[in-house]
Amino acid sequence: MTTPTVPQAESWNPEVLCGQGVRWRSVAESVDAEVGRLARAADATRDHWGGVAADTARVRATQIGAVGMRTASALHEAADAANSAAAQIACARDAVLAAVAAARAEAFDVGDDGAVAPSPGLFVSAASTTNAMITLAAVEHRARQHRAVIRTALGELGAADGRATSTIDTAFARLPRPGDPGSGWFGTRSVPVPPPDRASPTENRRWWDGLTPAQQQEMIATSPAAVGNRDGLPSEARHRANVHRLATEHAALETARQELVRRAAGLNSVDARFARVALADVARRLADLDAVRTTIGDDPGRKLLLLDARSGEQLHAAVAIGDPDTADHIAVSTPGLNATVRGSLGSMVDEATALRQEVQVQLAAAAGREHETVATIAWVGYDAPQMSGSVVDGIEGGLAVAQADRARTGARDLARFYDGLGVAHTGSDPHVTAVGHSYGSVTTGLALREPGYHPVDDMVVYGSPGLVGVESPSDLGLGPGHAYEMTAGGDVIAYLNRFGPGPYGGGPHTTDGFTHLATDAVTTPDGVARDGASGHSEYPRPGDNGRLRTSGYNLAAIVADLPTNAVVIGAATGGRLPRGAGDAR
Repeated sequence: MTTPTVPQAESWNPEVLCGQGVRWRSVAESVDAEVGRLARAADATRDHWGGVAADTARVRATQIGAVGMRTASALHEAADAANSAAAQIACARDAVLAAVAAARAEAFDVGDDGAVAPSPGLFVSAASTTNAMITLAAVEHRARQHRAVIRTALGELGAADGRATSTIDTAFARLPRPGDPGSGWFGTRSVPVPPPDRASPTENRRWWDGLTPAQQQEMIATSPAAVGNRDGLPSEARHRANVHRLATEHAALETARQELVRRAAGLNSVDARFARVALADVARRLADLDAVRTTIGDDPGRKLLLLDARSGEQLHAAVAIGDPDTADHIAVSTPGLNATVRGSLGSMVDEATALRQEVQVQLAAAAGREHETVATIAWVGYDAPQMSGSVVDGIEGGLAVAQADRARTGARDLARFYDGLGVAHTGSDPHVTAVGHSYGSVTTGLALREPGYHPVDDMVVYGSPGLVGVESPSDLGLGPGHAYEMTAGGDVIAYLNRFGPGPYGGGPHTTDGFTHLATDAVTTPDGVARDGASGHSEYPRPGDNGRLRTSGYNLAAIVADLPTNAVVIGAATGGRLPRGAGDAR
């Protein structure tokens, strides 16, 4: 034990220790709350998630909860120790200060170590008395008394400080330690802080490459939200992180749902009405997560490149078929009006799978191209406008025009996604095709007009209601012969020009420079008789014969970078516009 000095006693403030105890208790209560939330979330998965992986996840949650409970217990004990110590130190300090004040009041000087001596004035006063010897002896005796009291008080203060140190150290000794049996915890490691959420793909990749392989695996396992949606990172890392998050996001939403059900049970209250609205939103997001899980399944060829259940009005997701990090050809499809993860992702992935297969068929038939690889991506990464009733009526109304802002917001994220594909690619320069349907073509066009570099080589839009601010493909950063459009007969939306000049050709408000691909029933150059597309939605879907329609074949030709395979209007249809074009105008 070290005995404090008088200046130390005068400077000490026990309230600081008391405040530290308050902070430790606050952290302990936060840990208690998180442990309880984790336990409820893990328990909530039992009704909808089973199997070895589920059991392993729940065991891990139990281990994490146990570590948390031990941590909270140690913090509570340390807080109690700090509060008790603050009271004891305050009492001992007051005794020191009172003893020092008493000595000084009698004109004694007090040294830092508690030594007490008469002041020079006190010696002069004593020496001037009649019985000076007796008086001086009394002064020295009194000094010794003060010294004994002060040093005893300083000793008690030191003892109180020592007891405080010991009890607080004992409390923190109860904290879990790396490698404790059954804890599953191997300690903390220093990991460079990730860049901000909207950092550039290049910044993201620089951070990721700066991690050791062990740190990368630790980030995926412990901080998947910092990895899964970060453009520029390897697709396999993003996939593993996002799959890891599926269960935790589902559990968090299920916990929220149960709480909202409880609140919504109240009748005739504003809170209950708001709870019912929120409950409907949670139910939609749970359905979105279920759709993602079903779509991914156990297929090792599908990668979940985006999972965002929180930031938008709708859940956002993107799924790749094939490996975009190594593919020679990559296509990214963006959907339009009324697209949601629960309602659109499954069919979009099926269409992307069929497109990839057709691209592979065309590459296999092309001399010297049979070894080239393909990845197709269904990107539902923005809040597409949601409209009830006729989509045509919605687009023709002012609402859709105002909601071009949704396309602008989505375009920023889509542009970053495109850039991330280029940054993450292990080769030199993949061939990238941007595909947009309906309102998704508006988003795609705006994405290609975002500032900075984008790796997109070709663009294909179909059923497009116009492209904002585009007069020629050069406005999209594309060279001549690299912008394509398809307009099926009866697709009146493609002739509305509600978001700018339409790329379909033949009207008074037309974007120049687009190549117009056929959508009618024809026998394509590979000798296959293909069905035509009609209306607004058939472009990527198989025909009645199970083969992709002419529009799907043409899309595959562009994605394969085999434009001479495509059937172009004029060459295949004698210059005719698609069926219904005249009526639409």
